[in-house]
Amino acid sequence: MYSLRFSVCLVSIVLTIIANNLVCSATAKPKVSFLTVQQPQTKFFNAQLLAQELSKVRTPIVQFSKDTYPEVNLPEITSGQIQVQENQYLTIITLPADILFDSNKETIRPDAEKMLRQVSQAINNHYPNTWLQILGHTDSKGSKDDNLKLSEQWVAAVQKWLSEKGGIDISLISKEGYGQAQPVAPNQKSDSSDNPAGRQKNRRIEIVIQKVANHQV
Repeated sequence: MYSLRFSVCLVSIVLTIIANNLVCSATAKPKVSFLTVQQPQTKFFNAQLLAQELSKVRTPIVQFSKDTYPEVNLPEITSGQIQVQENQYLTIITLPADILFDSNKETIRPDAEKMLRQVSQAINNHYPNTWLQILGHTDSKGSKDDNLKLSEQWVAAVQKWLSEKGGIDISLISKEGYGQAQPVAPNQKSDSSDNPAGRQKNRRIEIVIQKVANHQV
């Protein structure tokens, strides 16, 4: 009996010693790993350079090419200034910002409501209860921050009009202002002189409609 108790105690002591050794070795490891992390400072420096380079990358330009999104006619839209493109996935309605807003203004002009009424009627007739996104774009005249702010004001104004006067549920409308980041034409000519025609094309509102297949319940 006593020999059995002694054996049990001996085993307990041995296990305790082993456990203490493991704890000591475990607590020593972080010091070693800490030193190895601190040593290669060049890696941290390279990471900073990479972050700086990534911050210089321009916002990807999303263009709705007519090859991918052919022009179509919607009977409700009679204005020749409004362009409609469509494929099996998306419908894009593009309105020149100049027909909606005065220069550097964010309030929709009263005479522009006729254009928006045509757009809202087309959306309600052909894409009821469908998600859509309003994208705002400016030219490059002025500062980037001011242009971004202006584009955000434009899309907010169009969203408000479509929801309050166009009969479209505001919960189905998202919006995004891109400022001057996504031009569709050069803002300057090859000799760096001003390109008014190109800047006019860049000032635009795009209403992108995600076409949803009807599901029978």
